[in-house]
Amino acid sequence: MRRRDVLLFVLGLLIGGFTILRGIGPHDEGLMLQAGERIAAGQWPYRDFWTNYEPGQGVVLAGLSTVFGPSLLAWRIVALLLTALTGVLAYRLVRRERHEGIALLAWLAAVTALAWPTGPGPNPPALALGLGAVLLARRSPLGAGALAGAAVWFRPEIGVACAIGVWLSCGAAARWRAMGAGLVVAVAGLLPFAIAAGGAMWDQTIGFLLDQQGLQRLPLLPAYGGGADPNRLLEWAFPVLLLAATAVWVVWWVVRRPPLAAWALAPLALFGLGYLLGRTDEFHSVPLSLALAVLLGVAAAREWPGPWRWVLVLALAVIAVHGVERRVGQFLHPPALAAVPGGVGDGVKTDPADATALAGLIPRVRALTPGGESVFVVPPRTDRVTVGDPLLYVLLRRPNPTRYDVMQPGVVTTAAAQRSMIADLERARTPVVVRWLDPRTAPEDNAGGRLRGATLLDRYLGRTYAPTARYGPYAVYTRR
Repeated sequence: MRRRDVLLFVLGLLIGGFTILRGIGPHDEGLMLQAGERIAAGQWPYRDFWTNYEPGQGVVLAGLSTVFGPSLLAWRIVALLLTALTGVLAYRLVRRERHEGIALLAWLAAVTALAWPTGPGPNPPALALGLGAVLLARRSPLGAGALAGAAVWFRPEIGVACAIGVWLSCGAAARWRAMGAGLVVAVAGLLPFAIAAGGAMWDQTIGFLLDQQGLQRLPLLPAYGGGADPNRLLEWAFPVLLLAATAVWVVWWVVRRPPLAAWALAPLALFGLGYLLGRTDEFHSVPLSLALAVLLGVAAAREWPGPWRWVLVLALAVIAVHGVERRVGQFLHPPALAAVPGGVGDGVKTDPADATALAGLIPRVRALTPGGESVFVVPPRTDRVTVGDPLLYVLLRRPNPTRYDVMQPGVVTTAAAQRSMIADLERARTPVVVRWLDPRTAPEDNAGGRLRGATLLDRYLGRTYAPTARYGPYAVYTRR
């Protein structure tokens, strides 16, 4: 790496790192860490537990758990390193157009977009591998294809999008070799899991995308209640601003018709657009923000000073300003937090009320399961769900007796899934159920929130378990 790259990498660590200990994600963080714990224990995704993610991130988290033990900190360090690295990759992709100032603006937009929100999900490694593939394509098509193939292990859409980017960036003679390398790497990584799971891998990944993902779609612009606060207005309008920035780049492309290499990340932007429209929240804006940072930066750097350059720079600056505003706000206004109890937090902090509730819940549940017996964590109702709290399994250090860590509409609301969970609870004679009664479990304004599923599981839990204690939003039930 050059000296400038090293400096930007260190700055990326600083920009992303000051919030590394802030907050926990009961649903998203829980799903990924619990998948890692299951794989570390010898379970196979799809066959032994339900997941709609590709296996790559679960395997990485299983490795971290094996080396460091269950931890809320280890994955955060890895994600921070990937954030800083991906920012440098975005800078290098734009810097090839020989405009330092625009390349630095693209870096700022990219690194602040990646820095928050963060999570242990598969996007950070997939985006780092994908951008690395596009950057490497001109020098080493085989290596670039291999990186894009490895990205498929984490997010196939990102891997395929960046493989197309490699195709657009390579010379004509090298394209098929690059695609061949990518295909070999992708198949080699996914085939063992497909063989172990049979058709379940397709059903839980592609099937989820086609059948259940739409249940979680949110309005493009939710109801606004931020008054005249410009920061809240920017946050509320950001999905529309991203769409406007995308339109700016598309118009530039139609008018200028640049060479293929100038729009190598257009397939990634297309994926990011679909990802954002699938659920317009802060987590789903990251891939499109990153892809646009590079696309707009490359386009602006290719333009001579004039109206087109300023329009493109303005669109890029909107993404950068949004990211900077969030990070500055988080730096100047740190929330009151308390350490996560239970021995796996490693300094990570949560809301003080939640920390107090967990400090009562964790020893109580461990005392009720002194031999490491299973515990079942469930939202208030299972015929109409939004999210669950699988992170509790990691904090409690107790297994889930069922194959379902995910609590989402269309997955656990079916009669077949609930029969499976009831059979597993009976087989394990699970002594404790924890109901997570957090406001985040309330129905959303979407198809999932209006869905009415099976009530078999709720009726079974009501017959079989009795309430014994309450710690904040956590209600403890024991077998009658």
